[in-house]
Amino acid sequence: MGFRRGINVFAQLCGIMIPVYILVAVLKTTPLFGYLGGIFHPLMRYFGLPGEAALALVTGMAVNLYAAAAVITDLHMTGRQLTIAALILGISHSQVMETAIVGKMGGRPIIVTSLRIVFSLTAGLLLNMVWPL
Repeated sequence: MGFRRGINVFAQLCGIMIPVYILVAVLKTTPLFGYLGGIFHPLMRYFGLPGEAALALVTGMAVNLYAAAAVITDLHMTGRQLTIAALILGISHSQVMETAIVGKMGGRPIIVTSLRIVFSLTAGLLLNMVWPL
């Protein structure tokens, strides 16, 4: 019975992760990837990150850390930038799945999700401010 549940969860995760990986792979080969980076650059500079890192953060927050890693690998970020992104994603990752879990456990998903996002972005901002370039 546990094995069957595990297979079902695995199939559900693959149904989310595989399309995201394909979308990111295709997006990286188009000019749209650079265009999105340009749009998000003004916001991402507050975190000390390149504009393209916005896609990694959104992907990691929505899907999981593996999807974020797929985006980050081609960004050629510095150790400082990777650490800031990892801090943000370490606090706020897999929001879709974990919000569902919080709800099933009787928690307040909107509050937990909101706090995780706010705390992660605040931590990223603070680390960028205290870590010299």
